[in-house]
Amino acid sequence: MVVARWGQAIRQFLDDSRFRENRRIRISIYLGLGVLMFVILVGSVLPARYHFAIGETSPSTIISPVTTVDTAATAAAKKAAEDKVPKQYEQSTKVQTDAVNSVDSLFSTAAQVVSDKSLSQNQKLAKLLAVAPKGVSQATLTELLGKTPEQISTLQRDTEKVVEEILAAPFYQESMQQATLLVDRQILNLNLSLDHVSELIVQNIAVSVLKPNMVYKPKETQEARQQVAATVPPVLIHQGDIIVSKNGIVTKDVISKLRDVGLYSTYPNFGVAVGFAAFIALSIGLLAAYVERRAPRRRLDNLLLSILGLVFVLMALLIALTKWIVSAGGPASIAYLLPISLGAMLITVMMDSSLAVVASFYFSFLLGAALNFDYNFVFYGFVGSLVGSYSVARVTSRGTFMRAGFFVSLMNMASVVALYLLQTSHVQDLHSFSLHVGLAALNGIFAAILAMGVLPFFESAFALLTPIRLLELSNPNNPLLRKVLLEAPGTYHHSLIVGNLAEAAAEIVGADPLLCRVGAYYHDVGKTKRPMFFVENQMTKQNPHEKIAPSLSHLIITSHVSDGLEMQRQAGLPKPIQDICATHHGTTILWYFLNKAKEQDKNGTVKADDFRYPGPKPKTRECAIIMICDAVEAAVRSMSRPTPNRVEGVIRKIVRDRLQDGQLDECDLTLQDLDAMVGAFMKTLKGIYHSRIEYPDIEKLRKEVAK
Repeated sequence: MVVARWGQAIRQFLDDSRFRENRRIRISIYLGLGVLMFVILVGSVLPARYHFAIGETSPSTIISPVTTVDTAATAAAKKAAEDKVPKQYEQSTKVQTDAVNSVDSLFSTAAQVVSDKSLSQNQKLAKLLAVAPKGVSQATLTELLGKTPEQISTLQRDTEKVVEEILAAPFYQESMQQATLLVDRQILNLNLSLDHVSELIVQNIAVSVLKPNMVYKPKETQEARQQVAATVPPVLIHQGDIIVSKNGIVTKDVISKLRDVGLYSTYPNFGVAVGFAAFIALSIGLLAAYVERRAPRRRLDNLLLSILGLVFVLMALLIALTKWIVSAGGPASIAYLLPISLGAMLITVMMDSSLAVVASFYFSFLLGAALNFDYNFVFYGFVGSLVGSYSVARVTSRGTFMRAGFFVSLMNMASVVALYLLQTSHVQDLHSFSLHVGLAALNGIFAAILAMGVLPFFESAFALLTPIRLLELSNPNNPLLRKVLLEAPGTYHHSLIVGNLAEAAAEIVGADPLLCRVGAYYHDVGKTKRPMFFVENQMTKQNPHEKIAPSLSHLIITSHVSDGLEMQRQAGLPKPIQDICATHHGTTILWYFLNKAKEQDKNGTVKADDFRYPGPKPKTRECAIIMICDAVEAAVRSMSRPTPNRVEGVIRKIVRDRLQDGQLDECDLTLQDLDAMVGAFMKTLKGIYHSRIEYPDIEKLRKEVAK
């Protein structure tokens, strides 16, 4: 009981004009929508940030959101290639020249000191030590002093040959360790006829003068290595690659990869957050500008604006959920299953298709922004949303949604194929492409099922009037309509004809034909309170109004409006239906009872305003159409001989009277619309009140035949 009272109170608040037309509430809705959209989607747009230490365990599977270069792996590959490049050397002839000069200097000095008899042995040795290269032993010099000048000359020649042969070829620093072996090999190769002592002398002196003749070139070496490193292709981290699995150990390589893909930081990316806030602000601002500049009859009140905001929030939640699944390690292809066309379908059915087209832009761009600003998803989402919007523009049954779902599926598949063919390099394999096509096919069906499931919640929670709800209300088994049929059959028949007239007129002037028809069915439900006080329900010639005062008759007749409103509120009928009931007489005057009251009034105190309906006047095209159709049907039905000319004259008089009485001042019907409506009325009434053949009296014919 308490819940019911709360529900009724909320319903009354939502139907109250103070809520629906309040400017501050309207601004608050826009601001609240912007804040909610930002809060829901900022986590999807912002790249994730992790701050692990080496050795920690990852709480979730982390997947690369982009394709980028793995700097550590690329550097290692370049280093391996550089290490394979040998050092660059240049052979120096100066080393050989210096070595030969050192040999010549030593042997020339030896020949001189050996020939000088004035020098003692120690003096000769001292002079040789002064010119001998480092590494020549004193024993070698002593043996050299024991040779004759001719032997010294031979030894000099042999030593020079050995040194020249060795230094003519590349001789590296590493070769110094094998210098003695190389000298011995050259002595054998040159077939030098040396005794053991002479061989030792040549060996010792040659080894002592040998120096590396290959000069290291660091600059050339670095350039060669850089050239080789430049040819090494970068190692890539592909979008969707797993950087670290759930419960995996964080290593130095993992941290390096997180840095490369932009997921490693101690602070969130405030620049992206500010940019996305500006994106949301611009989007909501442009949406508000479009909504506020629409034609008055298509303007959204605060209730419809709130519902529009809820659809935006619903789509934002679905987009955020999809991004969360992908970020948590789910397949990236799940985005093709996101029913992005759901929002456009709901907005079309609950409001109109033009607004759904504008919303489709926002939904598709939000989807692309959440999925790493991928243009493919922007195009995919926009095509699906547009097709979904146009496919449910005219809903005749819930089967319309399934047809729309199939259309969306076909266009989604076409979008995936088109995007695949547009790729210059087909990075997708055939399996991935087939998977995306299959998910795109399921997408439309999924969106249609969700639309059919979600729509009743909006209808019941906000008493929202949709084509589906109108079709349900038009069912003759509806309790209110059945009550009218059983208790006031004349009124029921009257309402059916008014519905036909209103539907025809609405199609001509661009109003909602279905709303006009259903509104006409319910506009006189209040007459079931006192059906016999209304002429269409009087089966006999007795009229109860003849026995009561005109003022009481006025009260009874006008009360069918308030009674009907109360019955409709209790039945939970949407506000547009209630508005039709409240305004179908406007503030018109009950002329019959006014004239009757004036005839009985002897003091002249009767005023015309005392016999008016309480109103209000019609504010929408649909309400105005029902007002005119109600009067037209009653007037034409009361005509004794409804010829076309007379019928048209009555219709035009009714329209003229409503105009002159100011009943149509608050709606946007034009004179051109009213003139077109007269033509629609004439076509419909010809089918209802057409001339009929008068059938003969059967009993009279039988008597004549018997005679």
